[in-house]
Amino acid sequence: MSVRAFALPLLSTFALLPASLMAREAPKATPTLAAEPAPAVPVPEAGLHRFMVVRTFPAGALAGLDAAAKKSVNACNSTFGVHWVHSYANADKTKTFCIYDGPSEKAVREAATANKIPVDDIIEIPVVLSPK
Repeated sequence: MSVRAFALPLLSTFALLPASLMAREAPKATPTLAAEPAPAVPVPEAGLHRFMVVRTFPAGALAGLDAAAKKSVNACNSTFGVHWVHSYANADKTKTFCIYDGPSEKAVREAATANKIPVDDIIEIPVVLSPK
C-alpha cells in the first residue's frame, strides 16, 4: 500500500475524531472541562499551495530538533519560497506529517533536499474539511 493511499483515509479519520470524542460522556467523578479549539491556520497566501509532507526518520533523529534547528530549516525553506506551517508526529517520532505552504511540490521537495530532511511522499491538500 502506498503512503498516499494510507495517508488520505488517515486524514479523514483525524477530521472525524474530535466529533466522536465530543459524543463520549465524561466520567461522573471527573468535572467536565471545556475543550480548547484548535488554533486557526490561515489559508496559504495568493500563489501558494498547501502540501502534506510524509517523512520517516530513524529512532531518535528528532531528539535534537531545538529552536536553533527550526530557525535554520525555516531560513533555508524561505530561499525556495516554502513555509513550514506545522507538523504532527507519531508517538515514537519516527514518522511525521508536515504541513507546508509553497509555490509547488518541486519547491517543497527542493527545500527538503537542501535541509537534508527525508521525504516519503508529498500530497497537495487544496481542501480543508472541518467538523463544523
